Amino acid sequence: MISFQHALTEAEPWLREYGYPALALAVGIEGIGIPAPGETLLIGAALLAAKGELNISLVLVTAWLAAITGDNIGYWIGRAGGRPLLSNLRVSPGRLARLDSFYRRFGVWLVPVSRFFDGTRQLDGIIAGSARMPWQRFFLFDALGALAWVALWGWGMDQLGHHGSSIHRLLRQINPWVAGVAVAAAVLVVLFLVSGRMHHRGDGEAGPFDREHENNAE
Repeated sequence: MISFQHALTEAEPWLREYGYPALALAVGIEGIGIPAPGETLLIGAALLAAKGELNISLVLVTAWLAAITGDNIGYWIGRAGGRPLLSNLRVSPGRLARLDSFYRRFGVWLVPVSRFFDGTRQLDGIIAGSARMPWQRFFLFDALGALAWVALWGWGMDQLGHHGSSIHRLLRQINPWVAGVAVAAAVLVVLFLVSGRMHHRGDGEAGPFDREHENNAE
């Protein structure tokens, strides 16, 4: 379990050496699907700010802008690359339309909530872009989610005290469960899309079981 002191120990050398750019880089590249210690550096930066070694306002603004930038890069990667990939796999237009509709309806909740968990935080923008969630809506709710995330682990470190440590431990305990649910959901989505592709192909050509059924009917 990562404690605040352990987070500070890990983050302190990077923050002392590279300062705000290290924080911005770690938080930003998470949004494009690359695992990075963005949350750890944010906590470490907030603790250093509490000691007077960094400016808390700059920490919050840097992390917030980096989170938004990284997530939006991930969104456009998914929009430009994820959708053509699904089309090349011959996923039926009907299944893609349902995926788009799902994200239009529930993306406003999924986008901000996913910011607080490992795994979903890194892939959220890419998935939203692949599902063609309207960019303006994604930008708005991603910005709100990033603001809440930065406020909790940045400004909250000083305000919440021991309660902040308890929240951090709780989220770390929940993370494996959230990751498991996310993987299961991804598998179900893939099966949903692939089954739609197989059904679409079956519309033009009868399979062996269909032909056997037709012969028995005769």
